[in-house]
Amino acid sequence: MLIDRPALPAALHALGLPLTDDPCAVVAIVRADALADAHCCPAARVLAVARDEAEELAALAAGADDAARGSDALVSLRAARLMVPPTTLAVGTLRLDRLSRTAARAGRALRLLPREYALLEMLARHAGTTVSHAALRREVFGLPFDPGTNLLAVHVSRVRRALDHGQARPMLLTDRGRGYRLIADGDLPCPAMNTTLLQVHATALG
Repeated sequence: MLIDRPALPAALHALGLPLTDDPCAVVAIVRADALADAHCCPAARVLAVARDEAEELAALAAGADDAARGSDALVSLRAARLMVPPTTLAVGTLRLDRLSRTAARAGRALRLLPREYALLEMLARHAGTTVSHAALRREVFGLPFDPGTNLLAVHVSRVRRALDHGQARPMLLTDRGRGYRLIADGDLPCPAMNTTLLQVHATALG
């Protein structure tokens, strides 16, 4: 929570929504005139708290996922709604159905094993963000340590083969020594960083 509303924590708690300072929070609650404050939580969906309709509309136009004005109870309800993950994810021509756990790129179904799908979904949830090897091992494989094997590299290779084979532009990039990053088909890789994956910490509100 990146806003000074003394009664809001209690309203959030009443809905079972815990607070956290984790930069990987799911939702960031910020003032509508201070959306930049949410940059400390790059993976979060942003709820802008506005003072009037004009501020609300401006925040939505600037990229906020939702905006609210009014009581702390109303803001908390909007935050709870953002906590529910969407059933589909899209990155460029890549589409993921989180209910059936299937994926397709440009209409072509991708043949993925369950762990490979989980890896790709992590990438899609944080498209454009480099995710460390440690975060991927922890979130996808449940490993809080480096086992000293090529387990992650093998799975990334399989996902890359299914995702990028026969395509004009790669989507799964490697940031050497750091992690991986997923980009949309039309995005050009940054020449200074050759990357792809992401980090997912579904903790709570920041």
